[in-house]
Parts: sequence; structure tokens; C-alpha cells
Amino acid sequence: MFIYGRQPVLEALRSAHRVKVVYKAQESSGKVIAKIEHFCLEKKIPLKTVNKNQLQKWVGPVVHQGIVAELDFDPFINKAQFEELLANTKQPFLLMLDHIQDTHNFGAILRTAEIAGVDCIIVPGKGNAPLNATVAKTSAGAMFYLKFLQTDVLEATLQDLNTKNLSSFAATPHAKTVIYEANFKQGLVLVIGSEDKGVRKNLLKYCRHNIKIPQFGRLNSLNASVSTAVILFEVVRQRNFG
Repeated sequence: MFIYGRQPVLEALRSAHRVKVVYKAQESSGKVIAKIEHFCLEKKIPLKTVNKNQLQKWVGPVVHQGIVAELDFDPFINKAQFEELLANTKQPFLLMLDHIQDTHNFGAILRTAEIAGVDCIIVPGKGNAPLNATVAKTSAGAMFYLKFLQTDVLEATLQDLNTKNLSSFAATPHAKTVIYEANFKQGLVLVIGSEDKGVRKNLLKYCRHNIKIPQFGRLNSLNASVSTAVILFEVVRQRNFG
């Protein structure tokens, strides 16, 4: 896949994923570009200087910041690897995304999830935004450090997790329990719904707890990425500063 933008390319080079080649516009310079050049030299990755219009042809009408990379990117772990992760993690911190379709929302969620220390992100096989160059850019390269489990049926996966001594929490605006009253100190999976429909009823019935963010203004909701950030860092607060 092709990715663009200085920070995403730099993080891809820092990560364990294989970067095949980096393309730099002729006039590109600066501290981040210098770091990219250093990593390319250190890892013996081809760095090619091209016309910026050529970069535009590869990535389309986006702000590429004079840098594009091609890499092998397969972040998905299989079921056996997922089971191993659960077995070797003291208090698993999982995030399940129920059909997040906006790539910018998806990228913002991944950026927060990486910073908050989420162990794995569970996504459906169909109906979720893809892990593409836009998500790489909006996540500031965070997606290169995360683990993902892709599942055909979220409901079945959640049912299985409920049998493994994990608590499941669905974020829904109609819940009776606010996030500050919930206990996030145990192993958990947080379920975040889509931008327009929230957590689907078929999935919601398998969530052991429903939680909400308290609201005091006139608007009736936060977008998915902001809601996720608020809840993830309440988990962080309870686990590390509670």
C-alpha cells in the first residue's frame, strides 16, 4: 500500500512493518524529512527523489507533504495469536468498533487507542472503514503500532470474550451508568458504535454493561472519536491514577 505524509511515513519506518521504498519530492526538507532519510539509510530502504506531481498521481488529491512510501502492511492477528495475547496480558484492554465508517473518525480513534495503551482493536470483516492511507494520516501513524483482530461476526466474538473473565462495556447515550461510576480496572472490552446508529441492538444485548458520558450542554452527542477518547482515558485514569 501507499501512504503519505511526513509523520505517517516516519512512524512506518520506525515500526516493524516492511517499508519497500520511500519517494521524496525534490524540494522537501526539514527535521522530519532528515529523520526519514536517516531511517532509510540505516535500514537500507531505497529513497527516491521525484517530482511532486508524480507523488500526487500516486496518492490522489491529498496533502502529501512531499513524501510517500510503499510498504507491506498486514496488521491483523489470527485467532490463535489473539488467544495468546489474552493469555499473556494481565488485564486485557480491548476496543471493539461496531462499523465505524468514516476514515477520519477511524484514524482519530486509532491515534487515541495507541496512546492509551489498547492491546487489540476488534473490527468487523465488512462495513468498517479500511486501514488505508487516509487512516494512516489521520492516526499520525498510530495504526502501524496497533494489533487488529478482524472477525466475521462481532456478536460471536463478544460472546466468547464474555466467557473469558472480561467485562464488556457498550457506550450508549441512554445508559443509566456514567463512565465515572463504572469499574474499568479489570480486563475489559469497550464497544463503540457507528457514527449514525451507535451500537447495534444485536450486539448491545451481549454487552454486560452500558455506560454513557455525562452531558450538560444542548447538543445530544459527541462524535465517535471524541467519545472513544473520553472513555479510553477514564480507563487509563482508573488503572493508573485511581
